Amino acid sequence: MPDVAYTTAREKAYAFHKAPVLSDWFQVYAEKGSGIKSIVDLDGKRVLVLDRSVQQSSFGQMVQGFGINSVLTGLPDYKAIFEKIAAGEADAAITNRFYGMAHAAKYGLEDTAIIFNPTRLFFAAPLQQAGSPLLTSIDTRLDQFKQDPQSVYYTSLTRWTSEKVSFTLPAWVRVTGLIIGVALIMSLLGSLVLKRQVDHRTRELQEINRDMETRIRQRTAELAVAMQKAQAADHLKSAFLASMSHELRTPLNSIIGFTGILLQGLAGPLNEEQKKQLLMVQNSSRHLLALINDVLDISKIEADQLSLSFSTFELRPSIEKTVKLVGPLAEKKGLELAMEIAPDVGGVTTDQRRLEQIILNLLNNAVKFTEKGRVSLVCRADKDSYLLSVSDTGMGIRAEEIPGLFQPFHQIDTGLSRKHEGTGLGLSICKKLIGMMGGAIEVQSRWGEGSTFTVRFLKNRGES
Repeated sequence: MPDVAYTTAREKAYAFHKAPVLSDWFQVYAEKGSGIKSIVDLDGKRVLVLDRSVQQSSFGQMVQGFGINSVLTGLPDYKAIFEKIAAGEADAAITNRFYGMAHAAKYGLEDTAIIFNPTRLFFAAPLQQAGSPLLTSIDTRLDQFKQDPQSVYYTSLTRWTSEKVSFTLPAWVRVTGLIIGVALIMSLLGSLVLKRQVDHRTRELQEINRDMETRIRQRTAELAVAMQKAQAADHLKSAFLASMSHELRTPLNSIIGFTGILLQGLAGPLNEEQKKQLLMVQNSSRHLLALINDVLDISKIEADQLSLSFSTFELRPSIEKTVKLVGPLAEKKGLELAMEIAPDVGGVTTDQRRLEQIILNLLNNAVKFTEKGRVSLVCRADKDSYLLSVSDTGMGIRAEEIPGLFQPFHQIDTGLSRKHEGTGLGLSICKKLIGMMGGAIEVQSRWGEGSTFTVRFLKNRGES
């Protein structure tokens, strides 16, 4: 049997040769625009996997370790899995990277940043053939092929495993460009007709009145054209930035996946310095991926492409889950992380994932900019709304910095922006998201004493 991932359990049932044919890993695929970007986004989702496979057991152990509740269903083949995702019968699919690269686009699916369980693939024979000439011959041939860059081995790898990435402008961008072009041509023709009419009328007027009228008309036309160009350029900028940010995620995911394979020693042993350098590459890639996700969010908001998904859920467990995610970072810095949720906090109807994104951003900021003391979260009901406050005992914010705090790319010039990584997009995204939910965010801070960010959002925010 070809394409068999080695495990200790399988070694007891089958005979394997020694040289791996190639390395593989598993990746999660979802419909485009699903919003699934990390393992946390799979909480409560319906996930399809190859029945009784290595990836089924590995994924089950991984989500259990993260405390994530996903509905995992096994199917007999990858084709059936992708068909059900495309039909909307499940939320995400797990396949090996080779099948995903070859077939995801055909079903309208995209790869996510969730990559796990690097494996090595072998040929497998009945157990009684262990050490047989057949398996020995396979190892001999593989060694010969791998030493020759022109061999059929590398030709096959190039054909079946090389991912082709192309960038094309979305159809709506091309249509918009065509509409703008037609509008400009019509505007030009209209301007020519108008000029002829003006020339005909101004010939009947005195020279000074004719010059005055011509200048006013020309200036008005120039201002109108300039305004249209500025608006079109701003819209295209946001759309282009959103598209490019998405395209950058593909090579970053590959970098994260390959460094993970190298760190596990699957490509050979590493010395301590090599491990240190690869960890730096992996951490930097993950940080850059987070920044790109922020840029993608702000670009979608500015281009009016971001939509909310409303549902009804219990607020208390949602807050508790988010606070647990920040716990390790606070513990590492020796900070006290406190949480107080009033008894009258119950259900809420809004976009759960975006609300948790806002709370997580505020908690991360509080922990990041607090060197000692505590970070606390308080939530209570207030008529038809909930009030959620995140307070810290950090350095606080100067009064002159507060008015621009929620502007995109704004960073407080206190030396902290040089000490801590970030783009200054987090609070801007929070303000825009909570505004889309019908809520508001405000901050109170005293320099040297700490800050308190308060979010107000409706208990029942429908899609209307």
